[in-house]
Amino acid sequence: MALIIPKNNADAQTLDETLKIYYEANDWVLNSVLIDKLSSALDDLGIENEKKEPQSYTKKTQVLAYFGFITWQDVSNSQSPRKITELGKRFYEARLEKDADKTIEVLIESLSICTFGRNVIGCDSDSDIEAPNVFIKASLLLKGLSNNEFAYILGRMELHGEEFHDAVLKIKVNRIKNIKTYPEENAKKWNDPKPITALKNWGFFNSDDNTISDNVFLKYADQLLALRTKNTEAVRFRSAIGPIPENDDENSTYLPYLTAIRTKPFLLLAGISGTGKSRIVRELAFKSCPKYLQDKDGTTPGNYCMIEVKPNWHDSTELLGYYSNLSRSYQFKKFVKFLVKAKLNPDVPFFVCLDEMNLAPVEHYFAEILSIIETRKHPKKENSDEVDMNVIKTGSIVESQYFKEIAWKDNGGALHQKTDMSDKDWYEYFFDASIMSEGEKTQIAKYQYERTLQAEGLTLPDNVIIIGTVNMDDTTHQFSRKVIDRAMTIEMNGGKLSEMYGGSRNLEYLSEEEQQKWQGAFRQRYVTADEVLEAHPNEANDITEKVPARLEAINKALKGTPFEVSYRVLNELTIMIGVMLDDSSEEGSDIDSIINKAVDRILLMKILPRIEGDSDMFNLSQEFQRKHEVKYSNRLEWLKELAPAIVDESDETYPQTARGKIQEMMERLENQEFTRFWP
Repeated sequence: MALIIPKNNADAQTLDETLKIYYEANDWVLNSVLIDKLSSALDDLGIENEKKEPQSYTKKTQVLAYFGFITWQDVSNSQSPRKITELGKRFYEARLEKDADKTIEVLIESLSICTFGRNVIGCDSDSDIEAPNVFIKASLLLKGLSNNEFAYILGRMELHGEEFHDAVLKIKVNRIKNIKTYPEENAKKWNDPKPITALKNWGFFNSDDNTISDNVFLKYADQLLALRTKNTEAVRFRSAIGPIPENDDENSTYLPYLTAIRTKPFLLLAGISGTGKSRIVRELAFKSCPKYLQDKDGTTPGNYCMIEVKPNWHDSTELLGYYSNLSRSYQFKKFVKFLVKAKLNPDVPFFVCLDEMNLAPVEHYFAEILSIIETRKHPKKENSDEVDMNVIKTGSIVESQYFKEIAWKDNGGALHQKTDMSDKDWYEYFFDASIMSEGEKTQIAKYQYERTLQAEGLTLPDNVIIIGTVNMDDTTHQFSRKVIDRAMTIEMNGGKLSEMYGGSRNLEYLSEEEQQKWQGAFRQRYVTADEVLEAHPNEANDITEKVPARLEAINKALKGTPFEVSYRVLNELTIMIGVMLDDSSEEGSDIDSIINKAVDRILLMKILPRIEGDSDMFNLSQEFQRKHEVKYSNRLEWLKELAPAIVDESDETYPQTARGKIQEMMERLENQEFTRFWP
């Protein structure tokens, strides 16, 4: 079957009129309806003077479907009704408003998230080649590209298995020799690419020489350079939020972690020793580690860092390092080096496992990072007031002054210094280039002219997920409410012992196709509740009316205790609802059901871990009950009734319901006159 590129009309006005019909319907449109409306519209505009064959009009949807703007009700049926996608709606609105910047922004998103060689609706292509991205990257490298040169590159890649850069290099050599490049006979079918014509008509290219438009290049150079030329390459981490990978056996196991991470990238895994707390972090790293970061032994993924917390840690130097007056340089620690690695590999989720996190007082050695996590926000785009929802920035963890230079002493004691360090230089300073894979070298080569570390310092990269494992016993320190407020807590007390068998397969690297699914699964979309409301306008009223009311009812039950919740919990509860609305596995659930699930998880992850005390803390006097018209004699009993009635199919394995946990705390209070969340 090989590579197929749509050949239908790519005139911008025709495409706009086609998309308009689907936009105004905002529902499935029968092909017969499309044909009647489109033929009439094109006749009124003078684009076509007579009605053509019916298939002429249905084919006009091909380029729009190619870029993900239209979908089919039944992809196996060529006569299936079609509908505009959310991406298509945003694109049409940008075209309607004649907003060139928004048009390009949506096109960049399409190029980043769509596959053009395979799974193209209405186009039976079966190839690894992402044709539009090939054209764009070749045009960047060659400063323009002819259609014959494009067909030549596709021919070398598709028919001969040649690498993209090798094919581009041959064209460059031909240009130096003043030789025109033509495709071989079997590749000539690709020298009239309608999707590229459409991109040109939409303002992506300069029409005279097919170079990238200046405004496109200046704003989106990084995204363009990161586009895949083959769909076997890693997907850009920033480009899209991937769905949670579908696996019937694993979904219930990993879903709580993925939901929590998408809500906030700082987790506490709590439970008795040996329940697999640190192991689950390694499993997630194995699943998402791309081939170029994999170790040969298959023991430690390159996107995983284990940091063993020591009991004598009483400040942040063991994590963040310190400036040495003796060597006149900053002493960087493993944690900081790993963050630099993550920064230069933004496509990939990176996992930090702080093992036995509460062996030392967390507030002592982790205070700066706790504060930095709270500075997360979407920055404004360069030279624009528009917020960039694809990036999350924080304040500096290590100040820029410490990245101005490096200093070292030789064996004779002489001091040497190197200044003007690029981000690539720092990466090579921290990690041994001699043992890097070619893929890793290629990745960091992109940063040889970047000086962000030198200019801004080291911020917390938005692809870093920090997970602390904790044992709550007499040998460890208790968590303050400050720490619990800033983390998502998951209790792990193990399931059936027989479930251990077969688990070793979870510590193996996956195929590239599966890796790509997992790499997108950890992407965080929201930082504030307002972003959730903007992304889900249809559910916004329900969220703003029902969610605060649920937390206010919980606060009423906790009134007079130090356990009442505040805006941070409301913000993260709203974000979790947004995550669940985005998640394809929640499709079909009504908003009330999703709110119930989110309240249940927030109770377990953020509210109940704060609660501890003796009977006096929880018992309610008869006077209090009369005054406030409360029928409960105990706060925990009251709280249990406020918790959603979630059916848990298994009482022995996670996910455990909040009602079940509160019942456990009530029984502990009755037996011991004291209770808390932790066993």
